[in-house]
Amino acid sequence: MSRTYRKTRIAKRRKRNKARLFLLSAFLLVCGIIYIAFPGTPSDQQEHHLQATEKQTKPEKKKTGKHKKEKTRSEIVTKNDNKQLDDYLKSIDFSGTALIVNEGKIVTSKGYSYANREEKVPNTPDTVYYIGSTQKAIIAASILQLEEKGLLSVTDPVSTYIPDFPNGSNITLYNLLTHTSGIRGHIEGNGYISPEDLLKDIKTQGIKNPPGKWDYRDSNYSVLAYIVSKLSGQSLQTYVTNHIFKPAGMEHAGFYKSFAKESHPSTGYKLGPLKKLYTPDIPDLSQLYGAGDIYMTAYDMYLFDKALLERKIISDESFTKMFTPNKATYGMGFYVSPGSYSNHGVMPGYNMLNSFSHTGNKYVILFSNIQNNIKSFGAVNNRIFAILNAS
Repeated sequence: MSRTYRKTRIAKRRKRNKARLFLLSAFLLVCGIIYIAFPGTPSDQQEHHLQATEKQTKPEKKKTGKHKKEKTRSEIVTKNDNKQLDDYLKSIDFSGTALIVNEGKIVTSKGYSYANREEKVPNTPDTVYYIGSTQKAIIAASILQLEEKGLLSVTDPVSTYIPDFPNGSNITLYNLLTHTSGIRGHIEGNGYISPEDLLKDIKTQGIKNPPGKWDYRDSNYSVLAYIVSKLSGQSLQTYVTNHIFKPAGMEHAGFYKSFAKESHPSTGYKLGPLKKLYTPDIPDLSQLYGAGDIYMTAYDMYLFDKALLERKIISDESFTKMFTPNKATYGMGFYVSPGSYSNHGVMPGYNMLNSFSHTGNKYVILFSNIQNNIKSFGAVNNRIFAILNAS
């Protein structure tokens, strides 16, 4: 290879290198300009965009949170249209919620005194209370619903559904519904008990007397509640919620485990020595399965009564059965008197009255969170009906 040719090749190589260097410099310069104008890698830009979208579309947290939730539910309006009723309830130191209807119109829907005395929280129409034995009417309605569906007959012996029940071939569902079964009943404890274990204890306690004699026992309705759950294939809570609460529009009614989660729970009190109020201990309400493990507002109870009268949840035939009294003037979950139907519930810290006329023109519902400061709620009921009749 000649020297001249070698020099020519070197010169061409240097020229190509200079061109490559120039192109590389130009490329880097362009990249720098792009970086300054559009900072971040493509993936970084995507992440920034997602964060911005989240901020724009994420619902803004409501400052009033719990209160806003309440607004989506039916509000219970305070009414105080009858001064004589108001003065009377104040005169007897009524503590709780009163809902009173006259000629189809709500004249009183008002809270009296405190739902929580320590924190000075007032009772209102929205306050929820444990309803005790007034719940039995709900269980009776559930049994009658199952009869309408052909799943049972109230004349069936208990042994049809609980084969090993003591004297079960002679005790009918009607006996349980009317407190004439003759069972001794569950001995209540304090802790949680399953429906199965509660039923087992009722069986163990055995029979007090043959069926037919009036003997009021919560356990009659615990057995009925067990049968409701067994035949429906649902928990008692699920069945009652779907077939009683919802059809009747009872938005604030529920079972005891969710009581503390309610927006307006009440605290129960009892009058002790020297007329001092204290909060009594309440056993785990699984002990009152089917007979005292439900809470609601006074307005919810009104809706339940109306649903019965308007045949929203039971038929005409079932209604007649429910309100036909036995020898003790007790139907199924209600006492029956010449002018009204009523039931009553007492439990630690609570005293409840539910009463309405046969025509449905008058209702007296008193939910009290003091167990024993009023001697007779029956006398109070009669006095209120007298005021309504005179007005």
